[in-house]
Amino acid sequence: MDLIKQAEKLAPLFRETAREAELNRKPLDHVIEAVRESSLFSLMVPKSYGGHEADLDTFFDVVLTLSRADASMGWITGFYIEHNLWLLNYSDDVCARVFDGNDHVLAPAALNIGAGQAIKVEGGYVLNGQWQWGTGIVHGTWVLAGGLIMDNEGGPVPTFFLMPISDVEPIDTWHVTGMCATGSWDFRIDDVFVPEERALPFQQFLDATSGITERFSAPLYSTPLMPVLGFAASLPILGAAQMVLAEFSDQMRKKFENNVLRAGTPLPDVSGVIGEAALKIDTAELILRDVLADVMAKRNKATNAERAFWLSRIAYAVYTCKEAAFRISEETGASGGFLSNPIQRAVRDISIATNHVVFSKTGRYGDVGKAMLGQDASNARV
Repeated sequence: MDLIKQAEKLAPLFRETAREAELNRKPLDHVIEAVRESSLFSLMVPKSYGGHEADLDTFFDVVLTLSRADASMGWITGFYIEHNLWLLNYSDDVCARVFDGNDHVLAPAALNIGAGQAIKVEGGYVLNGQWQWGTGIVHGTWVLAGGLIMDNEGGPVPTFFLMPISDVEPIDTWHVTGMCATGSWDFRIDDVFVPEERALPFQQFLDATSGITERFSAPLYSTPLMPVLGFAASLPILGAAQMVLAEFSDQMRKKFENNVLRAGTPLPDVSGVIGEAALKIDTAELILRDVLADVMAKRNKATNAERAFWLSRIAYAVYTCKEAAFRISEETGASGGFLSNPIQRAVRDISIATNHVVFSKTGRYGDVGKAMLGQDASNARV
């Protein structure tokens, strides 16, 4: 199956329903079902579980294609896809139960690890906490929650706990200015027992050292987690910026035809703004594709310094997109204030999405500087 063509077929639906989904403050049921029918959710799932076992380059173009239509739905689709990769770090027995004969799972994964604490008990852990940013919780069937195991000997151990949605209480807190349609609600867990086999140290996800590479041979499964997460979060921003550029160019062409050619009314010359934005957005895409090639060439053989540089370059590309989109928004005139204007929505989406922890400018840019000074990266999440 050509998954990129499947994304192209879905894009018009994403575009047509973007405003409705934004007002709904969560993904529309029939749109999630359309993605399910497209088979995109199983993009990263091994063939042994009925998936496509596609690599990062396919993921890149699928998420980018969808995000040009709607950044929010591109975001949630991409995260649903790559969270299946997270799940594969657990044992075959756990995966068999979680997938349960299906070729994908819809699972949010909350990265704010300090939000939860787990106490060791016989056979597993008792987990408590409330997590923000539960992207995917609305339609989720399983949940990945990061928390700290309170280890008296070695200190708190960052760990990811896996549990069915029935163990979780979703809480609708999602009143935001952008990325509204993702429905990234909070969720709460109260005294939930998690069996030991469904608790894995976060570092094993980061390094692909959970045993995933021994169980699945395709190159995808030896990829460190953070660059995959980096692409999942950055591609909706690139797609939104590309949409802003295309939409603004189209709107200005129509204004030129109506105001200048027909009515003889002059318009401000925005050609320089469009040209500069196009160059910036092209640069951002080239950076992301260059990082993609390097990740696929090195996988978990890359050094920590190389991995830190990947994330730093991804962050730089994201902020370059933000600059371009915001500069265009300054030239949209009064019509740019309408909530129905796709440019307005995309700029708000970009504003919120760039705040994701993976893009911390101080940390990511600092890592590049430290490498140039011969120092270790300060950001542990690489």
